[in-house]
Amino acid sequence: MATAKKYKVPAVKPLLAEEPRVIYNTGKQRLNITVRGDLIERARAAKLNLSSVLEESLERTLRMAEAKQWAVENAEAIAYHNARIERDGMWNRDLIRF
Repeated sequence: MATAKKYKVPAVKPLLAEEPRVIYNTGKQRLNITVRGDLIERARAAKLNLSSVLEESLERTLRMAEAKQWAVENAEAIAYHNARIERDGMWNRDLIRF
């Protein structure tokens, strides 16, 4: 009788705002941009990959903009939740000791 293979399942951790997302199989597109010459020279001297720097910065900026938009869209629900907690306390207040 053959034994079943045991696979290690990686632990799932929450995605933090400052962590870059890894997305596979995305098509890349060419883009012409204008950047100050001194910045390009410094980046080349530091041997930075400008495409990667742009992608990481754009991803971080988009995550922050999306988080702000989410907060605006859900402001009413957040205010209701905070008011309920203020009024009734936390549901698990009997279990927490601090």
